[in-house]
Amino acid sequence: MTTDNLKIALLLDSKNYGGIETHVANLAKGLHKSGHSVQIILLNDYGEHPVFESEEFLRSMLLKLDGGISSLFKFLKTSDTTLVHTHGYKAGIIGRITCKLSKIAVVSTFHSGEKGNLKMRLYRWLDSITACLSPCICVSEQIRKSANLTAEVIQNFVELPAQSFKKTMPATQVAFVGRLSFEKGPDIFLRLAKKLPQYTFSIYGDGPMLDEICATASDNVDLAGQVTSMNPHWPKISLLCITSREEGLPLVAIEALVRGIPVISFDIGGISSVVINDLSGWLIAPFNEKSFIESIKQGQTLSQTQRSKMSLFGYLHIRNNFSCNAIIPQIFNVYRKALIGGSHAQESI
Repeated sequence: MTTDNLKIALLLDSKNYGGIETHVANLAKGLHKSGHSVQIILLNDYGEHPVFESEEFLRSMLLKLDGGISSLFKFLKTSDTTLVHTHGYKAGIIGRITCKLSKIAVVSTFHSGEKGNLKMRLYRWLDSITACLSPCICVSEQIRKSANLTAEVIQNFVELPAQSFKKTMPATQVAFVGRLSFEKGPDIFLRLAKKLPQYTFSIYGDGPMLDEICATASDNVDLAGQVTSMNPHWPKISLLCITSREEGLPLVAIEALVRGIPVISFDIGGISSVVINDLSGWLIAPFNEKSFIESIKQGQTLSQTQRSKMSLFGYLHIRNNFSCNAIIPQIFNVYRKALIGGSHAQESI
């Protein structure tokens, strides 16, 4: 089957702003630019979506279902969808089973390796055991190994910003952007902030550790909470800190670097493919908080020339390796496998 002018449905279950949502928005735009028809399908209608209804282009391709498998099955039976690409565990489980019943090609992307609570672990187990029903993509090698999958590793990517990454306002914040969960290490970020009272630290995100973070944050930490978009906030950030205990390839690191923001991170997961030590940021031996603190000091005292050089390197590295133009062709190779015979075709191509 030809892969020209496909009609692709991007399926997920979502009500908030996050890495998966940003990934799907970027993928939708990249596929559209490649000449394909794209529809973003939400399994449930949770009200106005902060990402997919934030701009007219994405809103025009959005469809919300009622949460039942039957509504997805009916949509697939009455549409001319060529291929469904699922994102997240719930969409993966429901999407793969429904597509097999509907005889429609399906591909699944695994975005996260977080263990989570008991319910989350059950869903992840179901997600893994049903993965054999479709060709799969993992955004990092660590996630592929964690889920014990036979899958293509295709890293996260971003749409290049329309505007220059040069700052238009003074950037002073040392920031944490992500889910407030044990795996992401917001408590580690707070310990760093407490030892550096001379700097302003900001936390963007929500999650199960919110109450603990609110109760223990020092006076130099601003709790911004869950935001609908990071776009208004990136210009205020001078350094992005990734303090995760477990990680795949966080999209937030790519988003920061493409905007010229240096990233400091523990050297875990796929981070080293994005953050080039001493050139676009700093990689810290897990979990050396003393070295992390020294790197924050170094980042906050860069001269304008040093910062400009680091920002340009980070931007060019992302543009050349983690942009839509670099990654979409890799995703299409997996689509081709799904279209000519599903997961069993992977070995024959």
